[in-house]
Amino acid sequence: MTQKDLVRRLETAGLPLAYRAFRSKQEPPFLCYEYVSDTTFYADDQVYYSVGHYQVELYTARKDPELEARVEWTLAGLAWEKEAEYLSDQQVYEVRYEIEV
Repeated sequence: MTQKDLVRRLETAGLPLAYRAFRSKQEPPFLCYEYVSDTTFYADDQVYYSVGHYQVELYTARKDPELEARVEWTLAGLAWEKEAEYLSDQQVYEVRYEIEV
């Protein structure tokens, strides 16, 4: 899967989407995603396999389990972990998905 494939999947959630951040203020709900790193499997002095690690962030004005489920549906078939917190300085909930593609 490529980054373009990931973007196509995230777009099916029907939310505004940006890489890392929007250029202007965006009202929640919205999604941001970002490439974080690669994990690479080496053997015999060559790369046999590489997996990209991305972070997908869902921002909402209130806790919204249905919206989280919609985002998780777009990530079906991918390995992901989920964390959530309230960002009091921005008055939004952030749900972070760490995924591998």
